Amino acid sequence: MAKDKSKKSAGLKAERSQSKRSRKSAAESADVAEVVLSAVPRTRGKVHSVRLTSHKARSRWFQARASWPVREAPVNRLLHERLRVEKSLAVPRNVTSQWECVGPTNIGGRITSLACHPKHPERLWAGAAGGGLWHSKDGGENWASCWDDQDILNIGSLAIDPRNPDTMYCGTGEANLSLDSYPGVGLYNSRDAGRTWQLLASTERSGVPRGIGVIAVDPFNSKHLLIGGVGFGEVSYGGKSLGGLYTSFDSGVSWERETLVSDQNYWCHSIVFHPTKRGTIFATVTEQGSRSGIWRTTNGGKHWEHLTNGLPPPALFGRTSLAISRSKPQIIYAIAADESSDSSDLILGVFRSADGGETWNKISGHHFDKEGQMSYGNTIVVHPTNPNYVICGGVDLHRTEDGGDSWRRITQWERDRGHPRYAHSDHHALLMPAAVPGLVYDGNDGGVDRSEDGGSNWKNCSSDLAITMFYDLDVAPSNGDVFGGGAQDNGTIITKTGAPTSFFQIYEGDGGWIVFDPDDPNHVYCSVYNLDIRRFHGKVHKNVSPRASADEQSSVWMCFITLDPSDSKTVFTGSYRVWRTTNDGENWHVVSPSLDGSPISAIEVAPQNSKLIYVATENGGFFRSRDGGETWSPNLSSSTLPGHTITRLESHPDDADLVYATVANFGHSHLFRTADGGLTWEDVDFGQLPDVPHHAVVIRNDETDKVYVANDAGVFVLDTGTRVWWNLTKNLPNAMVVDLVYHEKDGTLNAATYGRSIWRLKIK
Repeated sequence: MAKDKSKKSAGLKAERSQSKRSRKSAAESADVAEVVLSAVPRTRGKVHSVRLTSHKARSRWFQARASWPVREAPVNRLLHERLRVEKSLAVPRNVTSQWECVGPTNIGGRITSLACHPKHPERLWAGAAGGGLWHSKDGGENWASCWDDQDILNIGSLAIDPRNPDTMYCGTGEANLSLDSYPGVGLYNSRDAGRTWQLLASTERSGVPRGIGVIAVDPFNSKHLLIGGVGFGEVSYGGKSLGGLYTSFDSGVSWERETLVSDQNYWCHSIVFHPTKRGTIFATVTEQGSRSGIWRTTNGGKHWEHLTNGLPPPALFGRTSLAISRSKPQIIYAIAADESSDSSDLILGVFRSADGGETWNKISGHHFDKEGQMSYGNTIVVHPTNPNYVICGGVDLHRTEDGGDSWRRITQWERDRGHPRYAHSDHHALLMPAAVPGLVYDGNDGGVDRSEDGGSNWKNCSSDLAITMFYDLDVAPSNGDVFGGGAQDNGTIITKTGAPTSFFQIYEGDGGWIVFDPDDPNHVYCSVYNLDIRRFHGKVHKNVSPRASADEQSSVWMCFITLDPSDSKTVFTGSYRVWRTTNDGENWHVVSPSLDGSPISAIEVAPQNSKLIYVATENGGFFRSRDGGETWSPNLSSSTLPGHTITRLESHPDDADLVYATVANFGHSHLFRTADGGLTWEDVDFGQLPDVPHHAVVIRNDETDKVYVANDAGVFVLDTGTRVWWNLTKNLPNAMVVDLVYHEKDGTLNAATYGRSIWRLKIK
C-alpha cells in the first residue's frame, strides 16, 4: 500500500534475540497453495515482559534490527557501504533539488554531552546521540549545527582544554548503555573553537573505544588526555571492541589502554582531574566483579588504588559518575547505579568524600528510592563556589544545598512543557559554569534545559535543535502540511502547518506508529509501546487499544498500524497475532493465530484488492490472507528471505500479488520481491544496495516503475525497467533513515531520521 494512501513501518523493532528458523521451500509452499490456519488463538510460549519505564525494551527492539547476533552495530561495515555506494551509484539526473529539513526544530532529542567556554559560558556546545554536534552563542537560545560532513553523527562526549579553550575534543559513539546508543569511529579534535574538526584517533587504528563517554584534559598539561568508554568485546565486523580507560601524553595522537582493572574488557564511565594537585585523578569503572567502583591515582596514572572505605561492596557498583568541588577539592561526590540482580538499574546511592577519596559516606538516604534507569541517565555536578551544593539525576534532577543532609527533587518531567519545574526526563549531562554561579545547563532526552537560579526554575532551550529521533512518519495524503511521527521519548508529534517550529505532542511516551486517514487529516491513529493505541478525530481523543492480556500487550514494543485503503474505519494492528477493527477502533477482534510466535513487524493491505492482506514478523516470517483476515496461509518466506526482521511490506498499486519486502540487519541482501503473493521470491538488491539495515520501501502511484528504499546509509531509487539503482541520499546527514512517505499531491519524498528530524525532497 503506497504511503500516500496509508501508513507503514518505521523499521526498527524487537524485544527478544532473533533466531533463524526452519522453513519450507518455496516449492512446498506453492504446492500447499492456501492452507488455511484456524483463527482461534493458540497456546504460545512465555513472553518476557517489557519494562515500560526502561530503555532496555527499546534496546532489544534495536538489536534485532541493527546488530544481531552481536550486541553492537558494526559501524565499520556501515562506513564501508556508504563509501561504496557513493562511488558506484549515481544521482538521478532528473532530480536537481536538495533535501530540506522540515523539522521539528522546536522539540529536541537526546543530548549526551555539554561543554561551554570557561570564561564565556554563553558559548555552549551540545552533542546529540544521533544528531551530531551543535553550537549556541547565546546560552542555548539559538543553535546551529557544526557537525555535518563527518562520517558519524553519534556523539558521546565533549571536552574543552581549560588552558586553551579554542582546542576542543569530541568523542563519537554514545555510551549510555542502550542498544540505540550507536557506536562511533573514534576521537575528533578542533583547534578553532569547533568550526572545523579532524579525526584525531580512529577506533580502527588506535583501538580507542567505539563508545567514548568521557574525555578529560589535564589542567596542568594539555598534552595529557584521558578518555573512558564502553565496548562489548566483540570480534565480529572487524576488530575487537574493548571499553576501558585510555591515556595519551601527546595530545591524542597515540593511546595506551590502562589495565588497572583488567587486561580484558571493562568499562570506564567517569574521569576527574584534581584541580590543584597535579597527577591526582579519579575514575570509575565496571567489570561485573570485585574491582568495579571508584579508583584514584596520585602519580599521573603510574599506580592506581581502589577506593572502598565507607562504600558498598565493589561488585554492587554499576555505572558511576563523579564530581569534584572546585572551591574545596578534597570534597568529591559520586552517584552510582546498583548492579545487584534484584535492583539492576536502580540507584545504589549518592556518596560524599571530604578527604580526597580516603573515606566515603552515603548521603542519599531514601530520597532516591523511586529513581531508576541509572545505567542510562546518570550525571552529577557541584556548584563552582559552594561545595555543599550538588545537583544530580537520572530520570529527574535532585539537589542538595547542605552536602546531602537533605534533598529536593527540582525537576518534574510529568509537568506540562513550559512549566518552571519542567525539564525533560532522562538526564545525561550537567554543567555549572564557574564564570556564572547559579547557571545550570542540563542535557537530556528532550534537548537542553537551562536554569539561572541554581536549578529552581527551568527553561527549555532546544530551539533550532533538529535532532529528533523518529521511529515512524506519516504525511496526511489530503494535506502535505500535516505530518508527523513517533519519536524516542518525545511522544507522537505532528505539525498542522508544515512549519518546522510548529510541532506539538498529541500523545506521550516513546511515540510509535502514526497513520492519517487518506481523506481526513484530522482523523489519525497513533500508538505508544505495548499495544497502546489512540484515535484522534478533531479534538476528540480516545483510547482504542485492543483488549489483549497483559502478556500479549508486553509481547510487542511498537505495534504496526495500517488502515484499509478502501475503508478508513477498518484498521489492522498486531502483537504476535493480527487484530482488526471494522468500526474505527470501537471494537477489536483477533483474526489470526500466533503466526510464528514473534511480534508482527509489518502489515500490508493491498490497495488494488483490500481483501488481500500480507503480514511479516520479527522472525522473518511472511503470511497471507486472501479473505480480509479470516484465514491465513502458512509461512511463505521460503529459503530466499534471510530470516531477519522484515521491516516493511509494500504491494504494487495495480497488482496485489506484486509485493516488496525490506529486511533488517547485516550480511545479506535487504530488498526482496514476490510476483505471486509470496509463493516465490527474488532478490532485487541486484548487488547494488548497501549491506545495512533497510527500514522502508515505497512505490509511487503516479510512476509505478520507481521503487524507493530507506536504510542506514541513505535513500535509494530503483528503475524497475533497467534494474538500476540510483543514489538519492544527496545532502541528507549521515543518520539512519527509518521511514519514507511519498506525497503524491505535492510530489515530495519525505524521510524520517533517527537523530536529525524529518527531511523532504521535491521529486516531481
